[in-house]
Amino acid sequence: MCTLIAGVEILGPRTLVLGANRDESPERAAAPPGILRERPRVVGGRDLVAGGTWLAVGEARAVTALMNRRPTPAAIMLAGALTPAAAPPEGAPAPRSRGLLCLEAAALGGAPDRPDRIDPGTGERHPARLHAALALIARDAYAACTLVGLNLDEPSWAILAEAGRETRIRTLEPGWNVVTHADVNERDEPRTAWLLSRLESLRPRTADEALRELAALLVTHEEIGRAVPGVCLHRDRFPTVSSSLIALGDLGPQRYLHAPGPPCSTPYADLSSLLA
Repeated sequence: MCTLIAGVEILGPRTLVLGANRDESPERAAAPPGILRERPRVVGGRDLVAGGTWLAVGEARAVTALMNRRPTPAAIMLAGALTPAAAPPEGAPAPRSRGLLCLEAAALGGAPDRPDRIDPGTGERHPARLHAALALIARDAYAACTLVGLNLDEPSWAILAEAGRETRIRTLEPGWNVVTHADVNERDEPRTAWLLSRLESLRPRTADEALRELAALLVTHEEIGRAVPGVCLHRDRFPTVSSSLIALGDLGPQRYLHAPGPPCSTPYADLSSLLA
């Protein structure tokens, strides 16, 4: 996935709205959103090549998303992608599928009131999904990526991971947050900066209004003369192949809308029943 817009508590406490475009090779086979795991219930699309996912909803109260990032030279070496004959450094593990990381992270966490979720020293809940996701990342090597965890019951976060480099954590504060192929809310990245500028004055009153506004941003095409970066991409390599809109929490019925193609020309289908 290449563009994620997350409204954390934009509609009040324990609310989450998001819009996301997936940019990928059209030749990479994928299944539309469905039930990925029954217990805990995880819903999302499936990559039919490696078996993972790029965006998943867990128990209708958390969203996990996987963003590829521009790799550093070290990551390129680990992936063996410098030349056709290149290979990972001796003794270095081959990177594991990032989509599998996203799927496993989406299944983390149990009921929010479980006793082991409470810190006995403070009485506050542990950010359990964050700690568990960090353990997953420490277990295996991954090419450069950002794993985003949006949560109703604990703080939302993003983990910037890359094999051979120090893992970094970002907190997604209440308000609008944008993640592309760079850091969270990175204003030096043109698409992120343009989206943040449009979101500054966006104060939706309902989930439906929020999703309509996000959908309008996700269909934006590049306009070089007006310095508008593309969000819905039409290019030979890694164009926009699908789009999703999600609303969770204390805002009425939960919503999951999905367009199985570029959102500028593909209607969103209502898949909210998958969250039940």
